[in-house]
Amino acid sequence: MTEDIVYCPSTSIKSLPVTSPAHLPCPDMAGMENPDPQKRQRSLFLLGKLREKHGIPKHKSAASNSACLEYVCTEEGCIEPWGTVNNAVA
Repeated sequence: MTEDIVYCPSTSIKSLPVTSPAHLPCPDMAGMENPDPQKRQRSLFLLGKLREKHGIPKHKSAASNSACLEYVCTEEGCIEPWGTVNNAVA
């Protein structure tokens, strides 16, 4: 049955042509090819000073909600922490 299936090798999107100029790299971003670590550190320092001056807090990553993965599976289905049953078998 698999003899009639023709498989093609995959192609990376990196090697495909750009169809829209909006998807081309910006010419002003050329400096990011080989960034200077000292300039980057100075930029981060200056951003910190501006945040402090204007009272803008740094973004804190949201606390992970471990309850999302706490469920119990039984023969009737998986019971979510809030009580709903998913994949219930009738």
